[in-house]
Amino acid sequence: MKKCLMLVLAVAAVSVFAQRATYSDRSGRTYRTSTQSGNRTVYRDSSGRITGSSSQQGNRTIYRDSSGRTKATASPNGNRMIYRDSSGRIIGSSEKVGNRVIYRDSSGRVTKTATRNGNRVIYRDSSGRIIGTKR
Repeated sequence: MKKCLMLVLAVAAVSVFAQRATYSDRSGRTYRTSTQSGNRTVYRDSSGRITGSSSQQGNRTIYRDSSGRTKATASPNGNRMIYRDSSGRIIGSSEKVGNRVIYRDSSGRVTKTATRNGNRVIYRDSSGRIIGTKR
C-alpha cells in the first residue's frame, strides 16, 4: 500500500511539472502538441499518437522519431543552433536575434522566422505569411 501511494505521488508530481505547448496552423486548427517533462519532450499529433521526441543531453538536443530512431541533433554555437541529420550532415540552422528566431536551410536561405509575443510564438514563412502559432 505504501509503495502504491508513493508511485501515485510520483506520477502526480511529474504531471504537475510537465509543460505543454500547442501548435496550430494558420487557420487555428491544432495539428501537434508537445509535453515537456524534465529534459524530454514528447510530440503528439492531433489524434494523440506519438510522432517523435527530443531530449537534452549536455548541451545537445537529440530528436527521435516515433520508433525511437535518431533523426537529427542540434548543437549550440553562440546564438546559433546547428541542426544535423543522423549521418552528421548539416541540414539547417537557427539564429536568435532579440525576440525572433531565424531558421535557415543548409544553403543559408531563410526558410521561416518565429517571433515571440508573450507566451505565444508566431511562425512566418520566408515571404512573411503566417504559417502557424505555438502557445
